[in-house]
Amino acid sequence: MSDGPDELRGRAQEWGRALLLQAPWEPLTERLSLILVSPSAQSSMDDAPPMATLWMLLDRAAMGSLPDALRRPLMETGATIERHRATVTTPEVELAVRGVEAIQHQIEGTSRRDLELRWILAHATPVADRLRRLETLAAQGRLLPPDGLERAVRSLWLEAHAASRALWPIGVAPRHALAPAGELAGALLRLACLIDEGAYPPADRLRSEAAETRIGLRIGAWLNDLLAGLAGDDVAGRRSDTASEQVLEEVRLVLRERYADRPWLQEPAVYELRARR
Repeated sequence: MSDGPDELRGRAQEWGRALLLQAPWEPLTERLSLILVSPSAQSSMDDAPPMATLWMLLDRAAMGSLPDALRRPLMETGATIERHRATVTTPEVELAVRGVEAIQHQIEGTSRRDLELRWILAHATPVADRLRRLETLAAQGRLLPPDGLERAVRSLWLEAHAASRALWPIGVAPRHALAPAGELAGALLRLACLIDEGAYPPADRLRSEAAETRIGLRIGAWLNDLLAGLAGDDVAGRRSDTASEQVLEEVRLVLRERYADRPWLQEPAVYELRARR
């Protein structure tokens, strides 16, 4: 039987602290930051991952002290990943060694990867972080400029609208609705988190994290029908297709609080056809 999320978190932190007593990390403990990324404190038995993920954060000066086999790929790409199998006493762990400068640069963007990074940093747990880098990076991640937020919201809203128009096969041939259903649900769940929190989690945490948001509460029953429809329930599938227009209107009501006058919100289909300038 696998660990529950709390037990896995505890064992992963113990593993991380033991790692820092070994070469080549022990001499760098004053300058590195080790953080637990997954499972997060919000994970439950239903959505806990099977392994723990830790990030080791180093600046370029600290990287220069590493053995060549570690230093070279870090200097070139800004990151390396190691997979450590579970033993009788330790959990399965994925350790990502990352450059702080690369994270600081990435966190300024508004792509999916960038917004997921903002969420991860906001929900990570420090294991060893004497420089309090996690606190600084998380604070930086909360400083999403208004125009950046709007770009991200607009992109997800247009994606959701386009996917909803392709959902029609779900009541008759669900296999053909798999892609639009996934795109539609993903876009709406990301919007739900983005509007309430200014970021959104990786895909495996989306449903759980969005459930209690304003949008999540409005679309929860519809998402259940969507899932049932994909599983072959024709009645639920047709119901989810029929209700998709109303679902988008519920989401639009929330978005109007900030973007009531935006043409992309009022007429998304027309906006998509406009020539870009």
